[in-house]
Amino acid sequence: MTHALVCPRCARLDQVQNAQSIYAAQSGVTHSTGVAVGGGIGAGPMAMAVTSHGTQTSHLAMRLAPPPPPRRRSAWNCGVILLLTVLLGMSAIAASMASASTRPGQPDDHVRYLVTSVVSAALAVVVYAVAFVQGRRLKRGYAAYAAVWPAMMHTWQNAMVCLRCHGAFFPPGVLHASLGPSRLIPLDAFHAAVGDIGARMALGELAAPERSITSAPETAD
Repeated sequence: MTHALVCPRCARLDQVQNAQSIYAAQSGVTHSTGVAVGGGIGAGPMAMAVTSHGTQTSHLAMRLAPPPPPRRRSAWNCGVILLLTVLLGMSAIAASMASASTRPGQPDDHVRYLVTSVVSAALAVVVYAVAFVQGRRLKRGYAAYAAVWPAMMHTWQNAMVCLRCHGAFFPPGVLHASLGPSRLIPLDAFHAAVGDIGARMALGELAAPERSITSAPETAD
């Protein structure tokens, strides 16, 4: 197995690491503590300890990031519901005001409120129709990506990186028993290669993997 992990370009092993291990080691939460000096009131300068928290990811880790998990577009649904609520509310209010302005001497107000009510209702119908079509398209896209994402993750977990040659490769037989040594993939094309190979595996163009050199991490959405 060690022989299978050598870089296909330099044929050496000392700078070869697993892509998932590199990403985990070079990305994470950072903590820093420092001293801030400010002007006091009547007592001169004052110093206080300041602690900051954040995330830090190296450029290499960003290039080796895993495929993002499938996520539903909940913000889209909330936006559509809010817009429909506003339009239908405007239509109802305008219709109520149109009914109240039917007294003699207010024909212009009646027509204006009536037109506003009809236009608002028509816009609500258009928004609902567009949202329905777009929602179905997003749902199909989510289902398609969710179907191939596990295979993409398996592909990413088994990718090896040669830090000397700045490229990634897949050891022979890891993704598929009949798959020979892969060529060295430039890191700029790493994400595209993972997506392509994972999609091919999910669609059955490559058989299911027979073994894995890494275990799949638990993910929470």
